[in-house]
Amino acid sequence: MKESVASFLSNVLSVVLGIVITFSIQGMIDRSRDRKEVRSALQLVRTELQANVDDISVMCDYLWQEKASAEYILQHRMEIDSCPSDSISYHSGIIFAEASISVSQDALELLKNSSLFQKIGSNDLSMKIIRAYDSCGTIVAALNSHLDTRNSQFEGSVNEETAGKFASTGGIDIRDFIKTDYGLYVIRRLASLYGIESISDTSDITDALDAIDAFLGKRFSL
Repeated sequence: MKESVASFLSNVLSVVLGIVITFSIQGMIDRSRDRKEVRSALQLVRTELQANVDDISVMCDYLWQEKASAEYILQHRMEIDSCPSDSISYHSGIIFAEASISVSQDALELLKNSSLFQKIGSNDLSMKIIRAYDSCGTIVAALNSHLDTRNSQFEGSVNEETAGKFASTGGIDIRDFIKTDYGLYVIRRLASLYGIESISDTSDITDALDAIDAFLGKRFSL
């Protein structure tokens, strides 16, 4: 009888140990899978944020070029008709170029929708990522606001009275435009562009990129 009880207890213990080991192994597998998913998601976030920074940099470079072109037109407005045609064409193309910027947040949505934010295990990193995307949105809104204002000013300059003079070739002729009070005002505003550094501050984005690198334990080339 005692042997039967001992055998029974031994069998039960074996079953319990088997269950514990099974759950432990499954837990290890789940944690490993979670780590891989978090790492993959953070790599996507990093790639996306870096692309956003690059796009912002390109747009800011364009705005500085726009400012330089406006300065050229201002400096030569008194002899604008004798300026080289290729220079006028180049600077006019910069000033009247159609431009806008948008950034992506697909990787952020992936983090949110897949509940991977909770699995990161670092509130500091999570907050830096959120601030980085907020910063992207704020910068893009400010840059597009400048572009929308500029476009509205150009569109407002062409009406029934000025269309024949300004846009005889299908677009505004900068040489005629700068000779008007309104044109001079608009070009002066472009030439006096300031504050780009403040509205395009990407420090929050850089902080998030650095934090992701540190979390992943791997440096990425910037």
